[in-house]
Amino acid sequence: MGLELAELRLLGALRAEVTDITLDVRVVGGRGSRRHARRLGARWIPSRGHTLPRLASSGADLVHLIGLDSPPPRRKAFVATVHDLSPLHYDDEVALPPWLGEIAERASLLLTPSGFTAGELHRQLGVPPERVRVFGGAAALEASDAELLSPLELQQLGIEPPFVLRYGGYTKRKNLPLLLKAWAQVPAGTLVLAGPPQQARKKILAEAPSLDRVVVLDYVPQTLLARLLRSADALVSTSSYEGFGLPPLEAMAAGTPVVAVSAPFVHELCSDAALLVEGRPDALADALREVLADEELALRLRAAGLVRAARFTWSGAASAVIGAYQSSVPQAMAP
Repeated sequence: MGLELAELRLLGALRAEVTDITLDVRVVGGRGSRRHARRLGARWIPSRGHTLPRLASSGADLVHLIGLDSPPPRRKAFVATVHDLSPLHYDDEVALPPWLGEIAERASLLLTPSGFTAGELHRQLGVPPERVRVFGGAAALEASDAELLSPLELQQLGIEPPFVLRYGGYTKRKNLPLLLKAWAQVPAGTLVLAGPPQQARKKILAEAPSLDRVVVLDYVPQTLLARLLRSADALVSTSSYEGFGLPPLEAMAAGTPVVAVSAPFVHELCSDAALLVEGRPDALADALREVLADEELALRLRAAGLVRAARFTWSGAASAVIGAYQSSVPQAMAP
């Protein structure tokens, strides 16, 4: 859901930024993709096979594959967005498509949301740095103006303040067992876990040292998630690998302190605006206890997070993407 929302924000910024470029957005896929096409205001192109329908690229000077779900066009210039290469490191991630090598070899440019993923493309696939453009991104979930949850609403959700929020999936790279081991060492408050009811979640929760003061939510509406994020005393991230890292950025943009396990993508995203710790239960527990108890630290993290998040904008991301278009087909898209 987060990635789809980010695509929606980027597309909106592109539509606002372009002047002499015509954007014709097309969503290729089965019937399940029609809803996403409607959400994007795009044209739906039915496809069930492992080839890109000719209709998907007809009339275009340049094709932008927003992800890796579709193979590259055969006779069109194209760029492609690569969000991450997590399946190369974790066996429970959805496998990368067989045409990834062709995309990496033939694309005019590869677009990534972070310098971390750009480095991954070079290290794992041998893509030269000059063929990669980092476009960045911004908060997809807009929570800065969300209404705080009332004491009664928190009670109805089973949340006793102070509370720490974590949202996302339950695959290995998310490191939920680490968080649950750490939370068992935090003496007060509530840990709120929001995310899809994946099969792995059941096993992770069954093996937790304790589920006392842990509230588990499935997918929640964007409006409620924004209010949870805005109301939380901290956002915690234990992920070891992300192409960008939307939850920490969204928390900073909402003025919510961030506690995160140190990883390259987190350093790039948060810099010193988050409390970064080693990936050990005791270190994470210490950081959570500290941010919940030290009001001065929490205020400092809130202020630093707002300043840091302001550096990431969808208009800036759109400008970088448009620059990649112009570099890829300069004769057709000269400014």
